[in-house]
Amino acid sequence: MISWQAKALNLFLKQTVKRSIENTKDVNKLRFQMLALDKFVFGTSANIQHSKLVRAGTLCDEIQLKFSNTKKKLLYVHGGAFVFKTPAIHNNFIARLAEPLDLHAIIPDYPLAPEQPFPAALDCCYDIYQSLLDAGTLPEDIVVAGDSAGGNIALSLLLRAKRNGLPMPSCCVLLSPVADMTQSGMSSVENRYSDALFSLEVMLHCRNWYLGGDNTDLHNDEISPLFGDFTGLPPFMFHVGSTELMRDDSTRLAAFMQAKGVDAHLQIWHQMPHVFPLFEQLPESKAALIQIIDFIKKHLK
Repeated sequence: MISWQAKALNLFLKQTVKRSIENTKDVNKLRFQMLALDKFVFGTSANIQHSKLVRAGTLCDEIQLKFSNTKKKLLYVHGGAFVFKTPAIHNNFIARLAEPLDLHAIIPDYPLAPEQPFPAALDCCYDIYQSLLDAGTLPEDIVVAGDSAGGNIALSLLLRAKRNGLPMPSCCVLLSPVADMTQSGMSSVENRYSDALFSLEVMLHCRNWYLGGDNTDLHNDEISPLFGDFTGLPPFMFHVGSTELMRDDSTRLAAFMQAKGVDAHLQIWHQMPHVFPLFEQLPESKAALIQIIDFIKKHLK
């Protein structure tokens, strides 16, 4: 059963945000329209402190418990179709994740397309991951997470880290990751009209902005990490909605990882909108958060 809150959110997204950005070819208009989502937040806990720090040349939002000396880090790569950001809603979710786990969360303000196309965002986030290791953070004390486009970047940076011989983090959590730029999953067709937030046309525009309009190999695993070699990756957890355009990115990632011996957990949520765990008003968001916290506790020693 889907909650009434989720039904209301789906209707709102379809009637306002999706309709207003459908077929848009203006990135600034898209950014303006997506600011509507950034209003769907409540205040964060009084136990949380926010700060900013430059890491590896990139300004990062930093979230952690007040007076905490934890060494455990959460590197969270925010979504936004590679071209926009919603810092309020993302930081609110990350705070709800960091507080019960006593994690020091790091959220890179990575460069956005089309002004800075691929691989600028990936290079930035990879450099920050490497900087954590270089500063003495143990890999088993790091959690990597991301949503949507951020899920693409998070997974791509781990594939690059493996190729370069860097150690893997303790685990990784991805919410509705963009993993297949070829759009070969059946959900790209089946859910073209049921997805509450994005149309296929908007997704293709964002893909082109991210790739800079070049004739790039869409099967490159730093662009479409679905086609990477997952051998040796850490445990993963995926959360995705059943009616999303990108549903099959998660289902195929989980299946391919399991085939390579990776401990991959997949949760498909009935009729949930894209990256629904970010919307704390939803009972389903609270339930997903509990599962994510339990998963991280299991792997973060």
